Amino acid sequence: MANLFAGLIACILDILAIPVILLTARKRGWFDEVNERKIHTGKIPRLGGVGIFWSFFVTLALVALFSKGSAKDLLAYWPVGAAMLIVHVVGLVDDFRSLKARLKFLVHVAAAVIVAAAGYRFRTIFVPWVGAVELGWLSYPLTVVWIVGVINALNMIDGMDGLSGGISIIGAFALGLVLLETGRGTPSVAAIALVGSLAGYLFYNFPPARIFMGDSGSTFLGFALAVFPLLDRSGGGGMWFWDGVTVLLLPIYDVFAAMIRRTRKGVPVMSPDRWHFHHKLLRLGLGTRSVLAVAYAVCMALGAVAISVLFLPPAWHLALVLASWLGLLAFFTALHFIKERSLGDEERSEGK
Repeated sequence: MANLFAGLIACILDILAIPVILLTARKRGWFDEVNERKIHTGKIPRLGGVGIFWSFFVTLALVALFSKGSAKDLLAYWPVGAAMLIVHVVGLVDDFRSLKARLKFLVHVAAAVIVAAAGYRFRTIFVPWVGAVELGWLSYPLTVVWIVGVINALNMIDGMDGLSGGISIIGAFALGLVLLETGRGTPSVAAIALVGSLAGYLFYNFPPARIFMGDSGSTFLGFALAVFPLLDRSGGGGMWFWDGVTVLLLPIYDVFAAMIRRTRKGVPVMSPDRWHFHHKLLRLGLGTRSVLAVAYAVCMALGAVAISVLFLPPAWHLALVLASWLGLLAFFTALHFIKERSLGDEERSEGK
């Protein structure tokens, strides 16, 4: 019941908050900058992340206030909450001042270290024919790399109306369902509260968007989605690493593809471009909503694979996970060759 309450309240709060944010942003001229990574051309406010973040946190406070015993349980997660606040505030400052990439990276690493030091980390990983293997000291660097990587993956993929928000709402729902079914009460409430906040945001961000989330939203979402699998300190039989990656595999693959692409070109890894997977689909002639349909369908399938941990034996579940990874890899490989052919067609057209 608390999960449903959290989702509904978060959604309502964000739906009510965003019109106020829109009005304030338009009066002060706080609009999103157009760059090589984004496809919009109009003046659109980019403070949707403020609504997502604060509707999420206010909802958790209300749940703690009205649910018996929840306040004490929620306070136990204060290091995670503090790290989330740090990531959100730095993202918000970046929306106004365009901070240096190195500074943002260091802040994200610091937030990840806070979480790992507080005990929320990948402690075990499932290995076929062996079972759950203790990671020992490797759990710390793995967790930090995981959190920082997902933050940047969600931030980099946030280049089209409804994309990052839609991917995140599917991921949060899948993770929340697994947390709920495995008896992780407070983490599951937090995940469903995030689903509600994102639903309220998508009401205004679905094409044609009236607001964007900005870095204050994308970095917070990346951090939250990376942390949810870590909140089960039992380790989930070593499956949380595999399932966490699977739920977020689309943005993870996209960021790896971008890193390889930019390294080959000899440009900075964090430099924007128009060759993310959604740009490639647009070049194939798909409309914005069709691209979203493809992205949502892929993420739903990946979410279903992750949820299968609840009813499949570990070995069978891992086999399904790896099959989904290979399937999506084939999809990205096909898009790569489509890109190469598209570039060749453009060059031949210019030659004429």
